[in-house]
Amino acid sequence: MPKNSDTIAVITVHGTGDTAKGPDGEKWFQRGSAFTERVKRDLAAEGVEAEVVPHLWSGANSASERERGANTLAALIRRLRGRYGGIHIIGHSHGGNVANDAAVLLKWGLRRHEKHERFDSLITVGTPFFDVRTGWVQMLAGVLFLVIAWASAIAFPITALAWLFEIMQGDEQARAGALTLWMAYLAVIGPSVLFMLGLSRQGIRRILRPRGGTRTSTQIFSLWHENDEAISFLQRVEELPIEAFPRGSLFRGSRAAAISLGVLAVIAVALANPIAYALHWGDFFNFESSAVQGEPISNVIVLTVVGLLVAPAIFIGFYIVYRLFIGGVQEVGARGSMNRFVGGVLRGIAYGRDGDQILCNVAPRSHTHETQEHKLTGECAVRMQAGAHDAAGKLIDKYRWALFSVGGDSSASLTSLTSDAMTWDSLIHTTYFDQPEVADAVAGYIVAKVKRREFAPASVAPAAAASPQAPPPTAPSPETPLGAPAGAASVPEAPADSVASDAPPTQADEAPPH
Repeated sequence: MPKNSDTIAVITVHGTGDTAKGPDGEKWFQRGSAFTERVKRDLAAEGVEAEVVPHLWSGANSASERERGANTLAALIRRLRGRYGGIHIIGHSHGGNVANDAAVLLKWGLRRHEKHERFDSLITVGTPFFDVRTGWVQMLAGVLFLVIAWASAIAFPITALAWLFEIMQGDEQARAGALTLWMAYLAVIGPSVLFMLGLSRQGIRRILRPRGGTRTSTQIFSLWHENDEAISFLQRVEELPIEAFPRGSLFRGSRAAAISLGVLAVIAVALANPIAYALHWGDFFNFESSAVQGEPISNVIVLTVVGLLVAPAIFIGFYIVYRLFIGGVQEVGARGSMNRFVGGVLRGIAYGRDGDQILCNVAPRSHTHETQEHKLTGECAVRMQAGAHDAAGKLIDKYRWALFSVGGDSSASLTSLTSDAMTWDSLIHTTYFDQPEVADAVAGYIVAKVKRREFAPASVAPAAAASPQAPPPTAPSPETPLGAPAGAASVPEAPADSVASDAPPTQADEAPPH
């Protein structure tokens, strides 16, 4: 890709369940889509030329896939840096988490000078941010593993060189065999050391992951709707008290097992002595002397009858012991742990947790970077709600009779319904990019960042005071409507009531459009 310092790159990152075979198409993140074309027009109206660079990842609801997507995104940003005048990222849904993790990998906002940052802005749309935590055991293991990995990396070349020197100084006849062993050592240990270094680096990045955004100098622009289904659902899942085993359930559940155990004990006791007698293993209950001589069958009958006579006592004994000591112990000691385990599994399924990290504290703001939250309100928000409501009604009408027809293939209908619900306009979460106000707000924020970057040297250069410079563009005030005509002192914004800011900007020149 040729270098073009006059053009910015806009990297688009899709969310879960959404990907494409190529960069061009009609999906919001592809080149040529209605959303990306509107963003480019808004930017061009302000004199900013842009190229859309879609970042395609698997889109699976998987923490490991999101981590893999973040790694490839970070690599893409490194390749593009220096080829463009700036890099700006737009992430939707979990694509925002992918972009956020890429920002962590690139240490965005932690560098001493802004000019050394790998990219310029990060915009998320409808992103349910996770707080990613590592348990203290994993943290301790990670530190120890890092020490072992680097100690191995240092010892490996020293050992290899010392061994090679010894071989070359040794007997010439044995040199060929020794060199073969030495090369085998390099072939086995070398890749192993590199693999360990990669794992240790990943582990230490997790341990040193920024918390709370207090250390970063950059901010994420987070745009969301208060009725966003993905954010609200994942928050409810986290808050929901999942009790797979209600109070008393384990004790009550032990009843059937206690009955079964008591019956088996009765049968075992009733048949133990007759079977042993028939097999000549001895008379367990010493009934042989009272039995009729020469008629062993009578002994078996007598012993079986006696075993059945004591059956109630045997049954009650085993029943009580099992209920009290097994059921009771499970109820008191294990029920809480079992509920936490099952709850963790169910939440992990919803979060896509398939690794060793803990995902929690779902929120529309980042847990690693300062975030300017912009909640859609007004006409735009109402339009999205009404559109989702109408689409959901049509969806139900479409599948109602297929789902509730006797003898029909309800499972296939349910699968189709689920697929349609996740991709049609029945969800607010999937309709952000159909709104012109969202495209205008995104473009306006990028313009503000580009203008700020253009005028940044004037405020920091030592000679700035002696030579007059053009002033930086004035940041839009909260009263400036999104979608308004862009000018030298403003950026494209949407209608005044379309976006509400939950947190005022910390710096006037960094304030995104409202």
